[in-house]
Amino acid sequence: MSAEAVALAVLLRRAQWLLDDLAYRIVGGRFDAGELTDTADALDELAVLLKEKALSEGTECSAPSRISLPSPRQP
Repeated sequence: MSAEAVALAVLLRRAQWLLDDLAYRIVGGRFDAGELTDTADALDELAVLLKEKALSEGTECSAPSRISLPSPRQP
């Protein structure tokens, strides 16, 4: 497995964790507009990265290092 594939896998797992945390916070009413905006922006960037990877037809992509998902907020 290449370093780029590992970086993409890590970003996807972090996104999953971020979304799980946000879903829990939304149900509990403990979130703010900034958190929603930050999450939406991170998902937009992740979507672009995934589309670039799909278009590269399986070749390596160095894009994972350019985005950073926000950290889940503490209750």
